[in-house]
Amino acid sequence: MRQWFFNTIYLLAFLLLSPWIAWRAIVQGKSRRGWKQKLLGQTAIGQHSAATRIWLHAVSVGEVHLLEPLIKQLLAGDRKLELFVSTGTETGFDRAKELFGADHHVFFWPTDFSWAIHRTLDNLRPDLVVLMELELWPNFLRICANRNVNVAVANGRLSEKSFSGYQKFGWLMGSTFGDLAWVGVQNSTYADRFIKLGVDSQRVEVTGNIKFDGLVDTLDTKARLGRELASEFGFDDSHQVVIAGSTQIEDERAALEAYAEARRDAANLRLVIVPRHPKRRDEIVELVQEFDFQPVLRSEFPTKPDLAADGQAVLIVDVIGELTLWWSQAAIAFVGGSMGSRGGQNMIEPSAFGVAVCFGEHTRNFAATVSMLLAANGAVVVRNADELRGFIERVIGDAEFATALGTQARAVVTQNQGATGKTVELLMGLTENH
Repeated sequence: MRQWFFNTIYLLAFLLLSPWIAWRAIVQGKSRRGWKQKLLGQTAIGQHSAATRIWLHAVSVGEVHLLEPLIKQLLAGDRKLELFVSTGTETGFDRAKELFGADHHVFFWPTDFSWAIHRTLDNLRPDLVVLMELELWPNFLRICANRNVNVAVANGRLSEKSFSGYQKFGWLMGSTFGDLAWVGVQNSTYADRFIKLGVDSQRVEVTGNIKFDGLVDTLDTKARLGRELASEFGFDDSHQVVIAGSTQIEDERAALEAYAEARRDAANLRLVIVPRHPKRRDEIVELVQEFDFQPVLRSEFPTKPDLAADGQAVLIVDVIGELTLWWSQAAIAFVGGSMGSRGGQNMIEPSAFGVAVCFGEHTRNFAATVSMLLAANGAVVVRNADELRGFIERVIGDAEFATALGTQARAVVTQNQGATGKTVELLMGLTENH
């Protein structure tokens, strides 16, 4: 009965939003793919092996990248596993296909309509479902519980805003949190929040943050690839490159304003903008032109001029999957999503490379990581464009300060490794009865 209650709500919402959905699909070209998988659960798998079947879900690109170390360790040793990877966004799907498509089945997550869930579960027949960070839908969790399919959360986090929202609508969510078989969380604060929302305390474990593990084994490779990429644009060791990564409009405006001032006394300073959403490139191009700089689109390379020879050029990386490589080449890393209302983006990657890291003051999504970095003097908070300019000028003018900042940032990352191994060990325990 409860399933049909939610089905009715979803159908009404779908009908109400259908003009907007159609406009996005026709005019913007968004969300055109995977509708049969999303709405009907038509996820054809073919013949299954006798191996343990694990369904891994990553909402978008950031969570997809978290799957890399997790899948690597899942497949280590002599475990016989069959893995399936789902995502909720088109960019996430494309990245998952690129990373895992050759060896694992990649598909779109089914919407929370009961028929789509049942059909997907019939097709996959998973022994375990693993949700990266958090993606809770009441019908999905109830149906999995009824079918004795364990659902776990890995690298779980629950912001204060999300926690308050779930508390407010607890009457609607019912036993959703209680249906989780296990939750591995990044810290004790998140653990307390999951427990208060109904997860049995015996099923919650503080495992640490997998993001600290994701890069460490491949740092040298990523740095080499980053150098090769940067050299294609004429960058070398003589250039001081500011990478503004995972940005939104507020971050980009601050970065351009700071860069315009700082470069007056630093001829070799260069700016690279890697937006959170590459499809915003037209908006960013206009903004760059506002500051009288020449925008260069990564997607149009090599038809554009040599960036190193042209201090007026600003590179806009309007492609998916290169941010890590650009972080490795930064003299200054400005982590976006932190000047506006988004709540910050991942600052662990530039920290792992020992880069001089800064970010705005709005970083609630990464509060624990920020606290560790600041306590170790491994990062600096810049509240506006003027403070960002001051940070850039200090880094390029004080090599000792820059080196110490990067060294301390990298130490934070290395000291917090190990979450992936612990998570895999506990996840495999959930498959022992299958």
